[in-house]
Amino acid sequence: MKDYRTLEINITGIVQGVGFRPYLYNLARSLNLNGYILNRGNAGVRLVLQGSSQSLRKSLEEIELKKPKISYIENIEVNYLENSQEFKTLEIQKSEQGRGVSLTLPPDIAICNDCLIDMRSLQKKKYYNYPFIACAVCGPRFTTVTELPYDRERSTMIEFPFCMQAEPESCVQEYSDFNNRRFHAQTFACSVCGPHYKLFNKQREILKDDSIEGILQETAKRIKEGNIVAIKGIGGVHLVCLANNDDIILKLRKRKGERKYKPFALMVPNLQIVENILKISKKESELLNSFRRPIILLERANSNDNSLISKQVAPGLQNVGVMLPYSGIHHLLFDYIGETPLIYTSGNKSYIPMAIDNIKIFEQLHDLADVFLLHNRPIYQRADDSVLRIHDNKMKLIRRSRGYVPEYMPLPFEVDVPGAIATGPLLATTGAILRRNRIFPTQHIGNVSHLETYEFLKNALFHMKTLLQINDSEIKFISCDTHPEFITTKLARELGDQFKCEIYRLQHHYAHILSLMAENNVKKDEKIIGIATDGIGYGDDGNIWGGEILLSSYNDFKRLGQLEYQPMIGGDRCTKYPARMLASILLGALGSDEAAKILNKLKVENDLEYKNAELKTLISQFEQAKTQFPTQSIPLTSSTGRIFDSVSYLLGASKIKTYRGEPAMRLESIASRGNPTKVELNIKFTKRDGRYIINTSDLILNIVSLLEEGKYDKKDIAAKFQIEIGKVFANVALMIAKEKKINKVGLTGGVAYNYSFSRAIKDQIVQAGLNFLEHEIIPPGDAGISTGQLIGGLFKYYTQD
Repeated sequence: MKDYRTLEINITGIVQGVGFRPYLYNLARSLNLNGYILNRGNAGVRLVLQGSSQSLRKSLEEIELKKPKISYIENIEVNYLENSQEFKTLEIQKSEQGRGVSLTLPPDIAICNDCLIDMRSLQKKKYYNYPFIACAVCGPRFTTVTELPYDRERSTMIEFPFCMQAEPESCVQEYSDFNNRRFHAQTFACSVCGPHYKLFNKQREILKDDSIEGILQETAKRIKEGNIVAIKGIGGVHLVCLANNDDIILKLRKRKGERKYKPFALMVPNLQIVENILKISKKESELLNSFRRPIILLERANSNDNSLISKQVAPGLQNVGVMLPYSGIHHLLFDYIGETPLIYTSGNKSYIPMAIDNIKIFEQLHDLADVFLLHNRPIYQRADDSVLRIHDNKMKLIRRSRGYVPEYMPLPFEVDVPGAIATGPLLATTGAILRRNRIFPTQHIGNVSHLETYEFLKNALFHMKTLLQINDSEIKFISCDTHPEFITTKLARELGDQFKCEIYRLQHHYAHILSLMAENNVKKDEKIIGIATDGIGYGDDGNIWGGEILLSSYNDFKRLGQLEYQPMIGGDRCTKYPARMLASILLGALGSDEAAKILNKLKVENDLEYKNAELKTLISQFEQAKTQFPTQSIPLTSSTGRIFDSVSYLLGASKIKTYRGEPAMRLESIASRGNPTKVELNIKFTKRDGRYIINTSDLILNIVSLLEEGKYDKKDIAAKFQIEIGKVFANVALMIAKEKKINKVGLTGGVAYNYSFSRAIKDQIVQAGLNFLEHEIIPPGDAGISTGQLIGGLFKYYTQD
């Protein structure tokens, strides 16, 4: 018998949809190995290779060395097979439905340079100017796949069979040619057999469908004339218009209704055209050019140059969200538009998920878009563009979606629970699925305040469950927020009934800290001091939390520090009108008579919806309560967000909140131009009943005094405030850490996006010789809550079990 050995290699990780099987095929072929390669769904890829011992050893050495860049190998298991059959050939076998604990599917991948070259090559007739060009290492993945294993028949590309004849060669030939870049690629097509774009008007009448060149030319013409165009892409639809024209942008804002000041994202053909007006670090440039192609918040270098980017793109902000083209249609449109930035904002009505079906796109965007550039490739899962910013080379994800989902976060301990679900908070929501020791967050869902968003969250969770091949009986618990009225809590109850399992409610800020702990590989028996700062979270005492310092383990937490409770007269109206929050703080600190004097001097009534009448009512409500807070109309809050809002209002940065986080973001923008060393501002804290209380009443009064003195610049006060509020959180956390003999302190929550605030905390912790924990994989904001809910639920499950 021929002298040979047989080797079975099982590989797990991101090994499907990244050109991994073709890579393995060509590697084995180059070493004269026979056998087969098998896609095993979530169980990964199996190779059974036969040949000389030297060739087999060489194959093992090279599998990781030359693997496709986007692939990720988690584990390689090797077994030598005795008495194996003799293989005469090497082949890729038909996929099987293997089950594993992970996902082998990558996120959607930006178009690669090789495909861009093909798209612009006259010799590649079938690909020339074809916007859906793709290959084994680029193109749609998560948004097109219906289930695993990853094959064309389980994606929306099943509607477009490969062509048998095309120039220079058919798609069937490319798919079958092991020397071709599209060998066994699943989501590619060409102009002969693939999807196509058409340009429509509002009445759904075709304006152009004769050629892609004609379509692009007409689309570019309409954009240059000031039209707003709805363009369907990989995971949804964008509203696109010129970024340098105030009138056009104001028209878009008016049509969007609730988008009066909220910033829009830009797409630029290349970074060179904005390098003189935006600051772009090496890290930012790398991420912008990566296969993920996120939106990154870049700081303006020259705030006076509005020739390319109108001030109306991000009113009152120092940062502008920018991304590079990531699909063929983006590159082709810029060929006709030229080197000018375009607004690319999510094509949806406010608070409603993007429509992904053409009929629904027409219905939803009828009053928003002038023309519609739509294609006929179905989108199975919507995915917004991901958004992030960089803090000293550390990535802070704001919206984790396209380019990142369905990647998972591993837990730093073993887990024997087969499955669980978390429904997230109310705002900026993601859901998440637990599969053993891996957590898979869904794509960005948004604010779960409408039926459409509720259904989107539910659909996204069930799709992730399907991809992970989790049976209903394997779902052992559901986690959610402690707020009883959240729609996500209602969903948790519904899922608990459906899967007949326990529901665990996790306090909002504790969930923030749990996600931070796991991301930073905190061990099961360790504790940390977690600083959680944001706008709102339901507290265990029934009050609104948001400025918390918690001694945290995976099993429980103890609240050892907080911002001083402040009354919110009128409740949620204080979040929309910062003047109301300021008035509440001053009334609580000084009483009616003294507070009224300051409020009149500041002319606060001008910035209330009902002017003087509202101010009088506000004071009357306060007096009737007789400082017996909380009441039904006057809740108490320890929110850091509300303090930022009040300071933002005092310093003239923001008079009304038109979108989430606006006052704090505007404050950060004026602070970016300030000099903190020109101002003295100290924030005090006391210890009361075993808990540290940071005094925010005196803080606000001190800022009022600085303004009354009239010799300090508002931007300098803003810069000083951000640093000092960070320092006082750090100092309290350090005192608690010393008392409790803890060596790890971490920061989480939405306020962590503020660079000066988070940097001040980090510097204090590091200088004290302690380990500082921060986010980079999971968003610090509410999009990270679902991850923490699963971790907390897991330990509740173990305790109960």
